[in-house]
Amino acid sequence: MLIKLWTVRPASDFAILQKQGVYTADERYVMPERMEAYQWMSRRLAEKTPAPAGVRFPLWAWYHAHGSKRPKPDLRKRGHLEKGEKGVRIEFLMPETDVLLSSFDGWHAVLNNHFFSLDDQEYEHHENMENKLSAADLQQAKEKSWLRIFDLNLIPNPAIYEIQAVFWQLDLASVVKVDYFTAR
Repeated sequence: MLIKLWTVRPASDFAILQKQGVYTADERYVMPERMEAYQWMSRRLAEKTPAPAGVRFPLWAWYHAHGSKRPKPDLRKRGHLEKGEKGVRIEFLMPETDVLLSSFDGWHAVLNNHFFSLDDQEYEHHENMENKLSAADLQQAKEKSWLRIFDLNLIPNPAIYEIQAVFWQLDLASVVKVDYFTAR
């Protein structure tokens, strides 16, 4: 089954896709403070589908950028790219088997190396664990909690919560539509 996704990229990235026919993540642009989180996500994606030769990190896209009722990214909003930068919103189709979907809000627990807690009670429980476990056991417990970001049934309100997608490469042949814009 094919699913519809959107990614917002600098226009220069789309030029690379047009020239090469395929676009992959360039690990030089992974911020050092995000490296461990990106490696964790890469391992989760690799468990679902192997990475192409030479590709270490996935690309990100939106499945539901503003919830299920408004899935595509709204280019009128700020924050997609640096103000004034020329960009593109690429709409594309990808086999569901090649994509790993997750909670965008939940992903921030991974980025910040915190427990993924679903409510205040669980948050307090996780906070108490930090004083009782060794560093290795604590990290293992955090990573176990992170796996729940892939359970989309845990999203409290699908109509408004964002769902992100990761995948290994974008092929020009999968592109359906491209919208050019200047970032606000």
